[in-house]
Amino acid sequence: MKKINKITKYVINDIKNNKLYYITLLVILLMSVIRLDYYIFAPGGLTPLDDRIIIENSYKEEGSFNLTYVSSRNATLMNLLLSYIIPNWDIVGVSEIRVENETNKDANKRGQIYLEETSYDAIIAAFTEAGKDYEIKSLDLVVTYIYNIAESNLKVGDIVKKINGIEVTDLESLHREIDKNNIDDEIIITVVRDAKERECKAKLKDNNGQRVIGILITPLKEVITDPKVEYIFKDSESGSSRGLMCALEIYNKITEEDLTKGRKISGTGVIYEDGSVGAIDGVKYKLPGAVKNKADIFIVPSDNYDEAKKIVDSKGYKIKLIKADNLKQVIEELKK
Repeated sequence: MKKINKITKYVINDIKNNKLYYITLLVILLMSVIRLDYYIFAPGGLTPLDDRIIIENSYKEEGSFNLTYVSSRNATLMNLLLSYIIPNWDIVGVSEIRVENETNKDANKRGQIYLEETSYDAIIAAFTEAGKDYEIKSLDLVVTYIYNIAESNLKVGDIVKKINGIEVTDLESLHREIDKNNIDDEIIITVVRDAKERECKAKLKDNNGQRVIGILITPLKEVITDPKVEYIFKDSESGSSRGLMCALEIYNKITEEDLTKGRKISGTGVIYEDGSVGAIDGVKYKLPGAVKNKADIFIVPSDNYDEAKKIVDSKGYKIKLIKADNLKQVIEELKK
């Protein structure tokens, strides 16, 4: 007890004698841990896909296909101040990256839904381009976003199974059943949530003459292939911008000619099952990250190409740009 009292007395005296030091330390600590409603975005790096996409008895690659990503972190007062000093650190408000007033949980769930969607679209696009068979085993209609106009107890991630007791199997049948009702009617929507079936309600709204529930639905497919394609991604990963690079990696593993030719190939872009490529965000962070990690090629959607070319020219980057319109065209470019 005497020893504890002695230590306590020593600490109190030390704080009294070094008030400025401890106050400064406390301020720095608070500045470093208190989160603000902002994010810091900065150039990211590369993620090799060879060990993220597993296909048995696949063809070997001399080089690599790599995802590019944006480095992001929650803003604190400390790194907010640092962003004014460190080049390429940008401050982005939470409201700028969320749709309407969605929660963090819903935003993360939405990103995971998009990741699953683009992953299976990448398989379909790659196997189609390679002339190999695949089978769509099932299709789930997943609630991806709930708009402010909705009057419903649906949740993001719900899998829609029935409308007023009638089974729906695709977007066409979903819209057909909704159109049987009138504006302001309340419909019963049977969903699967947390592996349990339950009934939800939604009031039909008028949107430019169309009957809508006020939700966004994403059709998620389960695709069966031979050989089997297995993805290994972290639970924290999300989004659809990896689709194009995944499709290229899959195509390269199931066809004999090695598209990499020993090169480190990076890129980004949404892929659709017909092989077309969609635009993405974050080129100004992904491209510098690819250059920093010594990539030979950066593949970018055609809608983002001008932005990428401007960055390359202004920075004097020595990296080859490939404009991506569709998977077939990118493959032909890489074969040259």
